[in-house]
Amino acid sequence: MKRNIHAVAGVVGFVCIVTFVVATVVSGTLASPETFVAVKANIFRWVFLLIVALLLAGGTGVTLLGKRQEILALTKQKRGPIGFMTSVLILLPSAYFLSRWAAAGTFGTWFYAVQTVELLASGLVIAMIGLNIRDGMALTGRIATKGTGRGPRSPSIDQREGGPLVAMAVPNLTGDDGTALTPKPVMALCRCGASKNKPFCDGSHNAIGFDSSLSDERTSDDILTYEGKDITVHYNRLLCSHAAECGKRQKAAFNSSRKPWIEPDNATPDQIREVVAACPSGALRFSLPDQDPQQADTAAVGIAVEKNGPYRVSGIPLLSPRLAKGAHPEKYVLCRCGASKNKPYCDGSHFDIGWTSSD
Repeated sequence: MKRNIHAVAGVVGFVCIVTFVVATVVSGTLASPETFVAVKANIFRWVFLLIVALLLAGGTGVTLLGKRQEILALTKQKRGPIGFMTSVLILLPSAYFLSRWAAAGTFGTWFYAVQTVELLASGLVIAMIGLNIRDGMALTGRIATKGTGRGPRSPSIDQREGGPLVAMAVPNLTGDDGTALTPKPVMALCRCGASKNKPFCDGSHNAIGFDSSLSDERTSDDILTYEGKDITVHYNRLLCSHAAECGKRQKAAFNSSRKPWIEPDNATPDQIREVVAACPSGALRFSLPDQDPQQADTAAVGIAVEKNGPYRVSGIPLLSPRLAKGAHPEKYVLCRCGASKNKPYCDGSHFDIGWTSSD
């Protein structure tokens, strides 16, 4: 709902200001004096609609962007106040005086000076709204952009509320059959599980009413510590995708059928580090005596689509205000089936529900 209000308000504001300029120019050059007077009177009334539209667009835009730090997001947040204040401080008083002077038949130097100011201010507002609409579409993955002239965009993944994952500037994308796909500058990746164009979003989340909000059944965001003589393992179950890479490599140290399921002394420190490095979700960390927990190095930068499973991400920051404790900032596994209780992270629900990529 909030996203729809933002989009509609932005379009209404843009249509209003463009209509003001076109009506002023056409009526001032081609229409009768009476028509011109009527146009100036109506513009003053409709400026209030413009201001309300900009206020709604700005308010909803701030909440939608949240803590996003990309250049596009930060620039968009700066343009909004410029357009709004220009409308309030310049367009509104200009429209008022022009409507009064036009009604009185006073078309002197002051009228045309203020008319010029109004048109210039209108052009500025059109530019601010238009650029924000463009950047908003880029941020939601609807269009791709070549950047803002401030250097190449950095790889990142963002999540849309009730919508897809938006991956930007991803250098490598591997399909679920192991073949390399050609990544676009901005890609909307399905995470509701219903797209007919997997791994890409086709809008099916709207049709099925996909809910990406926090689940009441979400795993507790706690870090469990398993101490060994030479190395300690730290584990956050909230992040775990249950890929079982740890058990495959070192079952003596990682065995989910016993308690405690992690016994670091059953493997060498080097073997433990190898397991932590192989963990795709970043749920595991290790620490040496008297040292802080460490993350393992990530693999090649990119996204790997797991067959009938989630997205394995490495080397790409996740833009989210809900990062779990101890989460690796650039190595994690994201839900693709839509059933995880720990969204955006995978919790292995695709196994439980028997989800396949062909669903």
